[in-house]
Amino acid sequence: MRTSSKAVVLSLALMATLAHAQVTITTVANAASYIHPPLPNSSIAQGAFFVILGSSSQTTTATAAWTIYPLPIMLANTTVTVTAGTTSGNPLLYYVGPSASGGTQIDAVMPSDTPVGPAMIVVTQNGMASAPFAVNVVASSPGAYTLNGAGSGPGLFFNVASDGSLTPNNLFHTAKPGQLVALHATGLAPVANPSKEGLQAPYQVDVRSSNFLVDVYVGGQPATVQYAGRTSYTAEDEIVFTVPAGVSSGCYNEVAVSAGPSTGSQTISNFTSLAVDTKGAVCQDADGINYKELAAAVKSKGSADIGAISLLSNYIPINFLGTMIQFDNDTVNGEIATLSTQQVNESFGFTTEPSVNNCSVTQFLQFPPPIDPTRGGLFYLDAGPDLTITGGTTGSMQVPKTSNGEGYGALVGGISQLLQGGGLPPYYLNSNYAILPATYAVTGPGGTQAGAFSATLQVTAAAAAFKWTNSSIANNFIPRNTPLTITWTGGDPNGFVGITLIGSTTLQSVEPLPTDPGEQVQCVAPTSAGSFTIPTYVLEALPSTLSSPSPTAGELLVGPLSGAVPITPAPSGLDAAWIFYQFVAGLQVWWQ
Repeated sequence: MRTSSKAVVLSLALMATLAHAQVTITTVANAASYIHPPLPNSSIAQGAFFVILGSSSQTTTATAAWTIYPLPIMLANTTVTVTAGTTSGNPLLYYVGPSASGGTQIDAVMPSDTPVGPAMIVVTQNGMASAPFAVNVVASSPGAYTLNGAGSGPGLFFNVASDGSLTPNNLFHTAKPGQLVALHATGLAPVANPSKEGLQAPYQVDVRSSNFLVDVYVGGQPATVQYAGRTSYTAEDEIVFTVPAGVSSGCYNEVAVSAGPSTGSQTISNFTSLAVDTKGAVCQDADGINYKELAAAVKSKGSADIGAISLLSNYIPINFLGTMIQFDNDTVNGEIATLSTQQVNESFGFTTEPSVNNCSVTQFLQFPPPIDPTRGGLFYLDAGPDLTITGGTTGSMQVPKTSNGEGYGALVGGISQLLQGGGLPPYYLNSNYAILPATYAVTGPGGTQAGAFSATLQVTAAAAAFKWTNSSIANNFIPRNTPLTITWTGGDPNGFVGITLIGSTTLQSVEPLPTDPGEQVQCVAPTSAGSFTIPTYVLEALPSTLSSPSPTAGELLVGPLSGAVPITPAPSGLDAAWIFYQFVAGLQVWWQ
C-alpha cells in the first residue's frame, strides 16, 4: 500500500505534538513559605507570588526581566490560567524551568483581581494543557522569605542602620533590640490598582488601615510595625518593624507575621528566625552554640568543620484500636561535617532548637521531624567506621555511618516506626519508661578527616526526676484559639525544657503518605521557670486533627533538654564540637 506525502506530514506533526508531554501539577504553594495544603496558611493570596511544582518533559528554562514592563504572561511557551467561578485570568510569569528538588517549577503572580474562593489552575505548555489543579484564593496569606529559599529556618531579614543602610541579618551580623529590621515577604494583600498590575512598578503604599492589620511577633513578643506593603517590585512585600526591647540575645528568635481584617480571623505566616544580640555581636544561645567559636574559621576559610552529637528519646503510649502500644524511639546521631558560611547561616542550627523562651514552627511531610534543606548539601567528614555509646540500659552500642553517608546514626532503643514490631529495649529509659540517671559517653576512633574523641554527658538525678505536672491536658481536645500553658517540677536547675507539638493532616490511615503534610512546634524554656505558655498565634499554625483516624496525628510531648555541651578538646580536624540530649515523653491530643 502506498502512503501519500500528506499522510506522512500529518503523522510527523502528530508525533511532534505527542513529544511535548502534558504538564502534571503536584503542588501549588506560596513562593516564600512553600506551605503545603491543607495546612492553615496554605491558601494563595491575591497579588502574591506562588510556585507551581510538577513534572514536564520540556527542558527549556526562562526567567523574565522583572524590571521591564509590561511583564509577561507567557514564558518558554508556557502560560498559566486561573479560573474562579466564571472569571479567568493569566498570572504574570517570572520563571519556568527545573526546580531545586527535581521536576518542573513555575513562578507566577496570582492576579490581584482573582475572586476569592475556590479556583482551578491549568498550565499550558507547547499547546498541551494540564489537568486542572484546585487551589483556594484569599485576600491575604503572608509568606516570609527565608535564606534557604524553602520557607523554613532563618529569614531574609535586613538590619536597618540609623543612616538607612541595610545589612543582611545572620548569625555573624545580628540585630539589636530596639533596632529597625526589614523582612521580605509576599501575599500581604492585593494591589490597589489591579488593572495596572504588571504594566508598571507597584505603588509603595502601606496596606494597613483601621480595617486591615499586619502584626509581627519576635521571640513571642509583639513588635512595632513601621511599614507593611509593596516594594517597588511586583508581588514583593516589605515589612519594617522594630525588634522589641525585651527580646533576649539568641541566634534563633522566631518571627511570625499575622495579617487580616481587624474584625475577622488573621492568617499566620510561616515561621522564620532572626539573630539578635543586645550588643549587635556574633550571636550565641543560652542553651546552645556560641558562634564566636566559629567566627574566626568562617572569616579565614569561608567554612567551619563541626561535630554535633545528639542523644534523643521520644516516648509516647498510643491507643491503637483499643490496644496500648509503648512507642519508644531512642537514637544517637552524629553530624560531623564541613559547612560553608552560607550553610551555617541558612541551617536550623546544630541542635535544631529555637532560642530559649521561643517556639519554632516547621512543616514536615509524612513523618516528623522536619528536614533541614541545608543538610542535603553538606560535605560529611570521616571520623572512623563507627561511633560507640555507653551508659544506657543495654551497655555499649555501635553507631555506624548512615546508609547515605550523611553522618552517623543508630536506633539504640525502642522501635523505629509505629507498628513495626520487635525493636530493642529502651536505652535512655528504664523498664517503666522513666528517664534513667546515667553518664553517657560517645567515642569515635578517628578517621581520615576528623580525629578521635570522647564526649561525656550526664543525665543527673534531678534531670531524671523531671515531671510534667499538668499532663492531664493530653489525651484530650485542646483548643488552638487560646494560649496553652505547660507546667513542670524537677529537672536540671541549670538545664532546659523542650516542648514538642505535632499536628498532621493525614486522613488516610495510621501510615501517612509521603505527601501528607504536618507542622511541628518546638519550644524551649529554662527549667527554673517551672512553666511556659505557648501563644495562640503559634497554636493556630497547627492543623486541626479532629477528623484524622491516625492515632499519631496530634501529639504533645515534654521533657528535659541539656543544651549543647562543648566537647573539649575538639577532635583534630574540627573547629568545634558539641554533645546534647533531649528526652521528651507525651500523649495523644486532638487539636481543635
